[in-house]
Amino acid sequence: MNKFFHKIISLFLLSLLILPIFVGTASAQDQLFFGQNHSYTVIFRGNGEAITYAKIAITNPDEKPLTEFSFEIPKVSPPEIAMYQMKLPQECVSYDYNAPERPCLEWRDPDYAQRYYYYGYGYNEGQTEYQKIQFTKSGNLYRFTLPTPVEPNKSTAIVVAYAAKGYVEESFGLFKFNFETIKVPSRIEQIRVAVNVDSDLLLKGKQAQVGYGVSTSELAVPQAVSSRDLDRIVEKIGSCGPLVKEAKNLAPNETFIVSGEYATNWFRLYLSSILITILIIAAIFTGVYFLVKFLKRRGGQSGQFGSGANQQMTSQTPQSLISVFTLTNALVSLLSVVLVVGLTYLLKFSLESDLLLSMGIDLVSGIVGFITIILLYVLVIFGPAIIVAIKYGWKSLVLILIAEFLWFLVFLVIYFVLFHSGLISNIFRDGHVIC
Repeated sequence: MNKFFHKIISLFLLSLLILPIFVGTASAQDQLFFGQNHSYTVIFRGNGEAITYAKIAITNPDEKPLTEFSFEIPKVSPPEIAMYQMKLPQECVSYDYNAPERPCLEWRDPDYAQRYYYYGYGYNEGQTEYQKIQFTKSGNLYRFTLPTPVEPNKSTAIVVAYAAKGYVEESFGLFKFNFETIKVPSRIEQIRVAVNVDSDLLLKGKQAQVGYGVSTSELAVPQAVSSRDLDRIVEKIGSCGPLVKEAKNLAPNETFIVSGEYATNWFRLYLSSILITILIIAAIFTGVYFLVKFLKRRGGQSGQFGSGANQQMTSQTPQSLISVFTLTNALVSLLSVVLVVGLTYLLKFSLESDLLLSMGIDLVSGIVGFITIILLYVLVIFGPAIIVAIKYGWKSLVLILIAEFLWFLVFLVIYFVLFHSGLISNIFRDGHVIC
């Protein structure tokens, strides 16, 4: 009898050990369908501080209400942080248009992971309620009880705002950042990070213009509020920026790192790229120089050891033409390409500034200006080549134009690799335009 009771007790204890494993496995499998969605907007400042706004959209996959939540902010310990739980009203998707009051026939639960403007699709601005979250901190781990529990298969969103230093390293005016997202013990279905900088700074590829809207201190109101300012901040979290990165299907406790550079001026931001460009151009000219020497040496050997007919042909081809068709062509064609690039940037600056608007250009002036620009491009492309052709003949004109085309290809590759790396991946992602 004692053996029988021992077996029952052993089976009971074994079931207590195995049951949480099955429950945890089932919950983990459900997270494959109900993973979280994270969105971030990070604004870097000239003092190395990062202002971060995060929205964590959560769906409860369990069969009991979700009341507790926790996350970790890696790498930094924010001195300022505020958290809110969002409460969106239900959205009406079907009305009775025959009734004078147009009562709602069908309601739909809010989608907290949506990216479009919340308050123009069934939600009125100011209807969203933000419930202040009281949290406890242990190291970089934040734990809290949700003000409103999340029922099974329902969703909610946590809005987090914090300011912290520790993501940025400065090197002689160049700021390099490595932003790491919040770590959660759940699977993340999709994560999106939009990075921007202060309006007086330059982020790799574009000058940013930032309006903070509301600071973390203004967010720290110890009560539930409905605020237009909060609505506008939440609306912009993860929206378009100079640098936007996305990732999908992150494992539990996995983070996403976004890196980049910014500076106070264009020259410092692209100093390394400018130096590499100069080295590439110098290497090309060095190669041309040794090619000229090789051709001269080969031409001399052909003239010395060749037959009479070959010697006559060699003597009819002056050795000076070798340098005309190589070093001179390379230098003149490079000058033309540099003038084209400079003219293009000057035109871009004129169009982006208020200079043209202040001049009050009419239709006639616009046409004259357009023709002038075309003539300037023709002049810088063909002018240097024609000057050389007057002295050395039409063949040099053709060779210089060919060299200009090759220089254009070199500059185009340098531009995309060194000055605008990641441009294509930032514009097109998943087959559609992001911004």
